[in-house]
Amino acid sequence: MLNQAKNIFLLMGLMLLIPLAPCRPQENGLKKITILPSWVPQAQFAGYYMAKEKKIFEKYGLDVEILPGGYTHDVITALQNGQVDFGITFLYTGVIERAKGTKLLNIGQVLQHSGIMFVAKKKSGIHSLADFNGKRIGIWRSVATELTTGFLKKHNIHAEIIPFNNAINVFLKSAVDITVMMNYNEYKRLIDSGVDPDEITVFPFRDYGMRFPGDGLYCMETTFKKDPDMCKKFVRASLEGWTYAFAHAEETLEVINSIKEHANVPSNRSHSGWMLDRMQEMVHSPDKNVPLGFLSKSDYDHLVSFLYENKFIANKPLYIDFYKDIR
Repeated sequence: MLNQAKNIFLLMGLMLLIPLAPCRPQENGLKKITILPSWVPQAQFAGYYMAKEKKIFEKYGLDVEILPGGYTHDVITALQNGQVDFGITFLYTGVIERAKGTKLLNIGQVLQHSGIMFVAKKKSGIHSLADFNGKRIGIWRSVATELTTGFLKKHNIHAEIIPFNNAINVFLKSAVDITVMMNYNEYKRLIDSGVDPDEITVFPFRDYGMRFPGDGLYCMETTFKKDPDMCKKFVRASLEGWTYAFAHAEETLEVINSIKEHANVPSNRSHSGWMLDRMQEMVHSPDKNVPLGFLSKSDYDHLVSFLYENKFIANKPLYIDFYKDIR
């Protein structure tokens, strides 16, 4: 009997050591949830940081922890393993995973288009897509590969492909003639390094038949089915956070830079301000009929067709299965 009691107390002690799962109620009445962005703290995620800073999440009954993202923190893996409740990643990533059979849901399309583009030096004689042929083109080693290689295939471009990790260095050192960049990040860093905008030519993907949406909000089907109301509150609070961030830019930049410094991420107010401005351009759709946070079927079908035709997916996930409009 004594040994049995000891075993019971030992079991109870071990249970206390087991980490609590995501999405759990707290003593303060708020529901604890976790979010994983696709990258390190920066203005790309300003809306979520401000929703937390201004207690907008709390207003919706949520106690939100925003985890640091990056190369070593894959959003899809974290969602599948139940390590986080919600993730922020590209639409193309979500579609590819859904086509593989991953029960992933898009519950809010925040960026209505992407900032991805190719950049070339004018002195290299590159002024149009026809000039890409035979050149050295740098692409990210593990990010947006489907979009960059698909762009080249779509426009029948034959060139030497050079994978890299740092777009700025290879471009400045002329290791490549053309490089891929995001207009809200690497492009600004390139200009800040001393390159005159008049000395380069930019080729935004959206101007060449690839106006695909960017970051969206994702969760697993099990999370949505278990608590659709929580998912709805998370999406609405996030969108409200974005609205606040754009309306109070200076305050937002202070918060962003503080978060970056705390996370030991290099902080530059000018760069953060540039990124926040580009986010505002991408959050608000060029099509005025698309509401904030909505994924239009035409945009979705456009991307799915592109991925399917270029053999990045073997089947076409249905819009109704992939996207839940809970704004």
